Amino acid sequence: MLVIASRGSQLALWQAGWVERQLTAAGRVCRIEIVKTTGDKITDVPLAKVGTKGLFTKEIEEALLDGRADLAVHSLKDLPTELPAGLVLAAVPEREDPRDAVVGRPLADLPAGARVGTSSLRRAAQLRQLRPDLTVESVRGNLDTRLRKLDRGQYDAILLAAAGLSRLGWAGRIAEILPPDLMCPAVGQGALAIETRASGPGFDACAALDHPATHAAVTAERALLAALGGGCQVPIGAHATVDGARLRLQAMVASPDGAELLRGASEGAVAEAEITGRSLGVELLERGARRILEAVRLPLFGKRIVVTRAKGQTDPLSARLNAMGASVIEIPTIEIRPAADYAPLDRAIANLSSYDWLIFTSANGVRFFLDRLDRSATDLRALRARICAIGPATRAAIEALHLKVDLMGKEYVAESLLEAFTPYDLAGKVVLLPRAAVARDLVPAELARRGAHVDVVEAYRTVVPDEAARRVREVFDAAPKPDCITFTSSSTVQNFVAAAGAESFAGIPVVSIGPVTTRTARALGIEVAAEARVFTVDGLVEAVLGLYTEMTLPTTE
Repeated sequence: MLVIASRGSQLALWQAGWVERQLTAAGRVCRIEIVKTTGDKITDVPLAKVGTKGLFTKEIEEALLDGRADLAVHSLKDLPTELPAGLVLAAVPEREDPRDAVVGRPLADLPAGARVGTSSLRRAAQLRQLRPDLTVESVRGNLDTRLRKLDRGQYDAILLAAAGLSRLGWAGRIAEILPPDLMCPAVGQGALAIETRASGPGFDACAALDHPATHAAVTAERALLAALGGGCQVPIGAHATVDGARLRLQAMVASPDGAELLRGASEGAVAEAEITGRSLGVELLERGARRILEAVRLPLFGKRIVVTRAKGQTDPLSARLNAMGASVIEIPTIEIRPAADYAPLDRAIANLSSYDWLIFTSANGVRFFLDRLDRSATDLRALRARICAIGPATRAAIEALHLKVDLMGKEYVAESLLEAFTPYDLAGKVVLLPRAAVARDLVPAELARRGAHVDVVEAYRTVVPDEAARRVREVFDAAPKPDCITFTSSSTVQNFVAAAGAESFAGIPVVSIGPVTTRTARALGIEVAAEARVFTVDGLVEAVLGLYTEMTLPTTE
């Protein structure tokens, strides 16, 4: 008996059932074995964000390799161009319609701002070229799930493969078929792939199911994809047709936002299908596809990320995000202003020699302290205190003054700073803490409990920028909305909510620089999607990356 491995979706089982019927008619005894793949377990995240090769094939190929199955049936567009050692593409049956279809209403009938759903970067990029006034949104799930979402009014239209609709009896729902020169199909779209071990009963049984013209067409398409080095994370399309002994191939490479779209075509002998595909791929690379693809492969390419730090402090974070391909939207929700009254700080500076410890909890505190120090003409040599910094950015600001930092916590929060003080006897010690007008009282309260006399003086203050509410409305009321928003302190969260309300970014993932900021956000009813493990700009960037590359994804039956 031949065992046919297949995914468990309605379409996959239709495809496996079709192959089973053909083999049964040829006198073979078969049964279908359902294998759940990684892609089947991920239903609420766009495929491009998952970033794993062989999403719908890996577990099935493992069943072939260990002998639990004799052949596997795939949608050819799901099959990576490189197969595992020991496995081959044994047969490609005659292709169904390879084109894309619109379900709902024809594109020309959709009003500006209409919501169109697709799980494909390729379709989304070309759609944005055709109709930049539409709102393109992700839609996941099996075909019936996507159609239900359309019927419930979540979308005005959705884009799907015409072949899948036809095979499942839903061809009547197609509002429009898009020609390949407008919407270039995915590599292998509409075709089935029968994968087997390189030899054995599965390989022998499938030979009669191969359709040479279709096999040649998809060979050219897959050779082009291999030359470009693409996958499901990259908007690449290809469509080959065979007429007698000649093969014609057209292809497309685009940026996900549709701003750049490069098309090309070539023709060659059917017997040289692979050469034709590879040659067109190389030509496209030379014409500009290489630059597009390199940009797309940046880990945050196309992501619109909001940075809420104060003006003048956004540069390091924005630069890191930009370098990874993100489009950074700066909405400062905090403005650093001079202290309302500098008299307490000036008095402390005048008595600088009386302090045993000088504690800085921000680089801003260092900057404003230094400014008042310069204004008072106090000589730094009067400073006999040991210096404590809350974290590396603050430490760098101190060391820029050629001062030595004596103490810094392992983690860059107040709790860790206090833990660093554990070995020190603070009884009777005098501590100076220049900081923001409004800040947590944990550090001075705990040091006082340990016997220190703590002078807390205002070095600067933070306020909500006048234009914050207007800027938030500009960004969050428009389409497309940002992909995520970053918060670097409790103040940035509080000020954002004060300016625009938490509802203004409902549904948009929030990334926090650390646990204190996270607690503030959650207290205001904001769900935090990711938190930095190291509470620095670098740590925040890593957390943003993790949001898109290391998501913990729910399993859906």
